Amino acid sequence: MINLDCDDWAKKKDLNKNAIILDVRTTEEYNEKSIPNALLANILEPSEFMNVIEKIEKDLKILVYCRTGIRSERACNILDQLGFKETYNLKGGILEWEKRKKPLVDDK
Repeated sequence: MINLDCDDWAKKKDLNKNAIILDVRTTEEYNEKSIPNALLANILEPSEFMNVIEKIEKDLKILVYCRTGIRSERACNILDQLGFKETYNLKGGILEWEKRKKPLVDDK
């Protein structure tokens, strides 16, 4: 896992069109707002989280975020243990993303 600040995480996302953007928050949080093209995998629901993760190729870059960066860091550690090669945690989470005026999808 590599912790990236908002700008570096955004660059990594933009330069890697095949990367998976993984939102590990709850469904309610995700529905309120999310980063465009994010795939929901709620880490607080382990079976739901694993169902999503099992469908992802381990050699893809995985860009992970949550509300503040804590759940996403935990998710990155799990992904690393499962054999994923490149995981990137968004430091500060979606709160930092929003503060920096990065693109969001609101009210799904």
